[in-house]
Amino acid sequence: MKPDDKLTSKHAKWILATFLAWTFDLYDLFSILLVTPYIAELFFPSKVVFLAIAATYATFLTSFLMRPVGALYFGNNISDKLGRKKAILYGIIGLVITASLQGALPTYAVVGIFAPILIILVRLAEGFFVGGVTAGSHTIGPESVPERHRGWVGGIGFSAAGAAYLIASAWFYMTALLFPGSSYLVWGWRVMFFGGLLPLAVLGFVNYLVPESDAWQKVKERGKTIRSPVRELFSKYRRTFGIALVLTIGWALMYYLTQGLFPTFLSKINGLTKAEIGITMIIASIGMIIGPALGGEISQHIGRKLMSILGAVIVIAISPLYLYLGSLSISSLNNIILVTFLISLLSDFGGGMLMTYLNEAYPTNIRGTGVAFTWNSGFAIGGASPTIISLVLASIGASKFPLVMFYALLIVGVILLISSVISKDTKGNILKEIESAEKGAI
Repeated sequence: MKPDDKLTSKHAKWILATFLAWTFDLYDLFSILLVTPYIAELFFPSKVVFLAIAATYATFLTSFLMRPVGALYFGNNISDKLGRKKAILYGIIGLVITASLQGALPTYAVVGIFAPILIILVRLAEGFFVGGVTAGSHTIGPESVPERHRGWVGGIGFSAAGAAYLIASAWFYMTALLFPGSSYLVWGWRVMFFGGLLPLAVLGFVNYLVPESDAWQKVKERGKTIRSPVRELFSKYRRTFGIALVLTIGWALMYYLTQGLFPTFLSKINGLTKAEIGITMIIASIGMIIGPALGGEISQHIGRKLMSILGAVIVIAISPLYLYLGSLSISSLNNIILVTFLISLLSDFGGGMLMTYLNEAYPTNIRGTGVAFTWNSGFAIGGASPTIISLVLASIGASKFPLVMFYALLIVGVILLISSVISKDTKGNILKEIESAEKGAI
């Protein structure tokens, strides 16, 4: 390893800032996915179960619609002008308030139509702050580490979603044990949402222990900050943004088609209890952590483009696993856990390059805006998939769930393959920018 490739304590703090901020940023998003099959009719009562579930997933989607707005605001006004740390800090403060507030919301039985209105309003506000956090969390690690480590650092940035699902699944398992049966509909889901207070731990860590990004600091010192990063993004980087957005949509669809729908699939098709779903998703979350981290590291050796192509091929190859998973009953719990783990491990293996790819696609002075807006726009579109699938199933019947998932993965795999082929490899772009700036300073 070259001397310049060595990681220091500063690098470790930047990496942890990316990983921890995104982990606890996502906790609440996964909480609603886990509790949806059980709280759906508390807020959206319906004679058709999947319509109630679709409506609850739609509230999940409303938060995604605000994420690009938050990304633009925080990226343009905070991350690229005031620093990555401030974007993380301000975003987490808003996130803690809105995420934990859900646990205190009244249900339809208490306030009628105001119940769904209130949960939608809270999730809109939450989405704004989630998008804001990414303007700092998704850049401070990948842009700050030595070139040799950029791949796996971006990979574990994506893997933070797995860590978030692991924490949410463990909390879900605990609440299922503490509030069995009908008591879960009274207190269990509320305690689940009160876990939204967890990001307070990250707030202290980032504020007191994490230094500001050196890459951003050098841009500021050279007077290279831009008055309007948003204008720069859409005037000079439209093509870059367009291709990056399609890739992000593909990997976001892959993520939410699998992890987003697993709790409902396991409940409605495999007949698992809340506790069994909790255990299954805890183990699946380990696959979600390993897959993208490994994919990110491999991308450092073969390039971001080839890694994405390889990942797309794997997505197509694993699509039949959903047909097999749908054939398993509760008596085959070990096989259910194994298949769920494999899908989780392999589905976003290629997506491990995405966070690093986005950092390398944009220069430092607009990186906070470019990365956050691309990421959140892509995941806003991808986040619609649970709602769409639920509406389809409400129309054609729950028994077609495995077949729908099989075809969905095939389609997304093809989209990923095409978008990966037309993309450009970004590996080494940040290093070139640094070297160019150093030459200009001599």
